[in-house]
Amino acid sequence: MKVAIKKDFLLRNVAGENVLIGCGEQINFSRMLMLNDTAARIVKMLQNGSAATDEDLARQISEEYEVGYDEAFGDVGDVLAALEEQGVVVLDK
Repeated sequence: MKVAIKKDFLLRNVAGENVLIGCGEQINFSRMLMLNDTAARIVKMLQNGSAATDEDLARQISEEYEVGYDEAFGDVGDVLAALEEQGVVVLDK
């Protein structure tokens, strides 16, 4: 499935925590998202255009974190579903 991150989201490290913040019209400080390292890495990959599908993301996560592809694919799916629910990404199923 294709994945696109919406524009105007900033990923920052604040006091050792990964925080995703909407800026511009997206800004809503009551809805900042705290992300674990894997979710933050997925957001970074989407923002820099190095991945376009859930399979691409899973392959990269599998290699970087030295986990099996199936486990990475499941984790990526969970992260993408949560990000879609929060309005951060658009999934083209």
